[in-house]
Amino acid sequence: MLSLFNGREHLAPIPQSIDVIRSLIGGTLSILILILLSKLTHNLFIMAPFGATCVILYAVSQSPLAQPRNVILGHFVSAFIGLLFLKVFGTSALSIALSVGCAIAAMQLLRCVHPPAGANPLVILLTANTIQYHWSFLFFPVLLGSIALVLVAWLVNNLKSEKKWPVYGLAFIHSKKNLQ
Repeated sequence: MLSLFNGREHLAPIPQSIDVIRSLIGGTLSILILILLSKLTHNLFIMAPFGATCVILYAVSQSPLAQPRNVILGHFVSAFIGLLFLKVFGTSALSIALSVGCAIAAMQLLRCVHPPAGANPLVILLTANTIQYHWSFLFFPVLLGSIALVLVAWLVNNLKSEKKWPVYGLAFIHSKKNLQ
């Protein structure tokens, strides 16, 4: 049991100052832009899982989980499943749990795993008593909010960086090398 807490690996290396500054600026700018877009357009552009998306976009931007395909499609697919479960099955304990499991499985099958998106069905089903969800939720905030996050990440992650972002985009067709 103690080995669970001791671990076998070393801590991740200390990040460079420029990377920490990029994360600070990126996370702040991303959320600020989503809030301002919401106020300017009177459409919702922000939801809680986007905070966790910012962590991945800026702290581990080279990860497959931080690529545009994963961010945009992961959020869209998971929110779609959350809305589908809400409309078809309601908000029972089983439908809430199963919606999260189905969202994870769908992201795996569609090769767009994005961990913060796993919270989308929870957000939808756990707040359905206080918020009336419509299919338009898929566009405001899910699709347009995640696209805005990706655009800000493209700008911030490529400023004074040796590693260009994204590693890959929204490609639906992969080379034979990527299919293996």
